[in-house]
Amino acid sequence: MIADRGGCSFAKKVKHMEDAGVAVGIVVDSKAENIKDIVMSDDGTGAGIRIPSVLISKPDGEKLVKWMKESTAEEKAQVMALISFEMKAPDNRVEYDIWYSSSVDIALDFI
Repeated sequence: MIADRGGCSFAKKVKHMEDAGVAVGIVVDSKAENIKDIVMSDDGTGAGIRIPSVLISKPDGEKLVKWMKESTAEEKAQVMALISFEMKAPDNRVEYDIWYSSSVDIALDFI
């Protein structure tokens, strides 16, 4: 499913998509900004999300939505999405962050 981000958080948007029964969520940013600078974090509504999801820029989203409106069913049936998650670790280190929602009791144990 492709959805505009709108005024809610990314996590809330993906949760609504999952609740609607979609298998993969593509969220189009609501602003024309550099999405590489956006940190996707849980605002407390993302607990239990199980579907893969990605945020794409507004210009890229507009191109994708335009193509979906103008393409034929046969063309859509031949589409495969490939999303690359690039790691920026020139010294081959793996860096990660652990995020807990404030509503999860285990977060207090972790701290």
